Amino acid sequence: MKALAQALRLAVPIVMALLAVPLSAAGSPPSATGNQLSEGSVEFSPSVSFSHQNFKREGYGNVETSTRLDIAPTVGFCVSRHYEVTGALLTRHQSVNGNSDTALGASAGLTYNFNSAGNVIPYANVGFGALFYGGFALDQTAVLAPMVTGGIRVLVGSTASVNMSLGYQHESNADGEFNASANRVLAGVGLSVFPWHTK
Repeated sequence: MKALAQALRLAVPIVMALLAVPLSAAGSPPSATGNQLSEGSVEFSPSVSFSHQNFKREGYGNVETSTRLDIAPTVGFCVSRHYEVTGALLTRHQSVNGNSDTALGASAGLTYNFNSAGNVIPYANVGFGALFYGGFALDQTAVLAPMVTGGIRVLVGSTASVNMSLGYQHESNADGEFNASANRVLAGVGLSVFPWHTK
């Protein structure tokens, strides 16, 4: 809990700064730069994260090692200039002291893209998901809800954007452990491509 409180103390000023941009841009007229987020646009956002740590308790000789890899290719469909429905396939592989486990799952969400300010488009997303450890046993299923993200897109040409985001994620049955829970503050920078428009 102490670590979460410290993370939130660091994250709140950044969240407020990110939210200030959408609020100021929400009343602005739409810009004509780029058509990435027009009705019928399809967005593809690959996401990969990797972490490795060594952990040693004071007074104990053993060093615990932990490695984690998350892969989440995400596809979005713009039902209007502002609203976008998203879906992702989730893969999480982790190894703790040589014991490995892989979970597969999916997530769904709704993104609101605010009016643009030049080539910058603020956005907010809310979603939920699940990761299945050891098959589809409910007591080994991690539930990701809520998944809340805010950020900005910087449009690049007419078929791509660079995205910066900050989010919060609550995980029940964390890492497939029944009744365990985890709270995560996530920051990221990524790239989206808009390969085609359906309309």
